[in-house]
Amino acid sequence: MRWISLVVVAGCSSHAAQAPDAPRSGDAAAIDARGADASGCPAVTTFDPAGRTLAVGSDAPADGIFDPSYVYPSGAGAGAMADSAVPDQMTIRTHVAVSSDGGATWTLAAEANTPEAATLASSDATECPGGTCTGNLISEVASLVFDPTDPDTSAQWKLFAHRYLVGAGVATHYDLGTITLQTAPGAAGPWTAPAKWIGWSSSSPYSSTGVQIDAGSLAGTADCLALTEPAAIVLPGVIDLAVGCVYLAAGTPAIRIELLRSTDHAATFTSVGTLLRPADAACLVPGGSINAADLFVSNGTEYVAATPSDPAGYHGCLVFPIVDPSTGTVGAPVRAIAPSSGQFSGACTFADGAGGYAIDLGFLQSSVPFRIAVPGIATP
Repeated sequence: MRWISLVVVAGCSSHAAQAPDAPRSGDAAAIDARGADASGCPAVTTFDPAGRTLAVGSDAPADGIFDPSYVYPSGAGAGAMADSAVPDQMTIRTHVAVSSDGGATWTLAAEANTPEAATLASSDATECPGGTCTGNLISEVASLVFDPTDPDTSAQWKLFAHRYLVGAGVATHYDLGTITLQTAPGAAGPWTAPAKWIGWSSSSPYSSTGVQIDAGSLAGTADCLALTEPAAIVLPGVIDLAVGCVYLAAGTPAIRIELLRSTDHAATFTSVGTLLRPADAACLVPGGSINAADLFVSNGTEYVAATPSDPAGYHGCLVFPIVDPSTGTVGAPVRAIAPSSGQFSGACTFADGAGGYAIDLGFLQSSVPFRIAVPGIATP
């Protein structure tokens, strides 16, 4: 789509345009020396991108793995992780892995979804000449949660993802998709098929028909052209879901992060408020957007990690405490993370039980363009 090229919206397909390992203004190499500044941005914690990589046993798709999502509380004897497996960018799917040693090693437990060939009608003749776009519906940027109080024990494990159309030549149609929900009785499955859960109005009826929830009916997402990068967390009595909202700011595409909340195990959601706006990323990427949220709790405090982005890509992560969960109000960022090389990096995720943070890296080496780095940062 024409407007989507101006912002980095989601996942691995967006990464394809990046030059490998190219430092950019605003990346760690440029800003690390300045420390905290007047904007309140913390000094960047850098790490060696050639250090430890998160691996999942023998699960080694040709183009790597990325976007981990942990369920691994502090002190837990075992944990689970969802990730995007990339045989190639036309066939991305979600895998679920398990660990019993604090995230030191992981074993593949399930392939939760697979690509689906599709031809979607569209009124956008530029994006879809002839009135249709053809390709694969793929699931990526998934978020995994365990919902132990759901009375339906077969649905206590939940997996949210952005499922959208990728056409020939890796033509990404992010708006021709939905936020999907899958459920299972355990991390290893069996997982239900992706259900179109949150939809929006786009050039294709696919994005708005047969959905459980219309983003246009919610106050916080009524102006969103598409939603992406879902990030869920189970808190007492609720499931919170942060989503990247692509919207027009004075006619220019931008991304902010909205917080949605469910009190009925994801059957319905209501708007809570805007978690983060583009200005919240300005200390790392002036004039950029902010996307790729991850919600987590550590030592009793809830946090949101998010990634500054611009047309050049993703630029590390900022971590904000959520000072009022009832309204989604955040405080000043407490940490900034980026590789010392200044290369494409983000999103981030965190779990105490898995040893701390993990962060996506793109194009570290040509044979494995996507990988998950473990920077060795154990606290927010």
